[in-house]
Amino acid sequence: MTTTVDPAPTTTVPRRGVRGGRLALQLGFFASVLAVWSIARLLDVMTTDALPAPWTVLQRLIGDVTTAAYWTAIANTLQSALGGLFVAIAIGVPLGLVTGTYSFAERSTRVVAEFGRSFPVIAILPVMLLVMGTSLTMKGVVVFLACVFPLLIQAQYGARSVSAAIDETVRSYRIGRWLRFRKVVLPAAAPSVLTGIRIAATMAVLVSIGVEILTTVPGVGHIVVTSQQDKNSANAFAYIFTAGLLGFAITKIAQWVESRMLAWRPPTDAS
Repeated sequence: MTTTVDPAPTTTVPRRGVRGGRLALQLGFFASVLAVWSIARLLDVMTTDALPAPWTVLQRLIGDVTTAAYWTAIANTLQSALGGLFVAIAIGVPLGLVTGTYSFAERSTRVVAEFGRSFPVIAILPVMLLVMGTSLTMKGVVVFLACVFPLLIQAQYGARSVSAAIDETVRSYRIGRWLRFRKVVLPAAAPSVLTGIRIAATMAVLVSIGVEILTTVPGVGHIVVTSQQDKNSANAFAYIFTAGLLGFAITKIAQWVESRMLAWRPPTDAS
């Protein structure tokens, strides 16, 4: 008589528990950074002009939140960032999908796309200032140039991700180009395109703030510079923290949209 032994039951950690543990680690690391910052301030490692105390920055931030200038600066930054991003999506994604679908078109645009992605967009800022002046439109154009080429390349990569077997089957059944594009290319390219949009969204905010720091265009970055010039380092750090919050919020929103639009994919552990 043979005896069968049931396999040991496997235990799975609920996703909610995993997320809770990850959040605890992130909050713990953030608290550690604040502790080191506080200790450095108490030990007077640097002057208050260079490194204000975290409680002073928090007090300044709370005061800024209640002013209209704070929200106007955020609106100026987001207006150009999101405007340039949306135009880059409207142009870069369709162009990338079309050129990525046909190998000849993808090879023809490869050099230009790679050059555009690698080119430091801040380098053309002096030219943009001469042509368009210090305006919100100029800042939006710079954001567009920074985002359009990475989006185009991501869309091309997604369009090329269609497997050879599926592509051969579609050709064998003589399926029309439009139907192939909607039912085959778009679903295959969606993960790559949405990842590109998520990365470009954060890049748009960073470039917008960078232009504000280097020019007199109004926004969060410009207030950081003027605060430093006025030796109001606490206010400068408050707006630097605001810039970080903007990038974090944009990233989380893009991740939420990506997870909803790609709900048909198997779940992953990535947050």
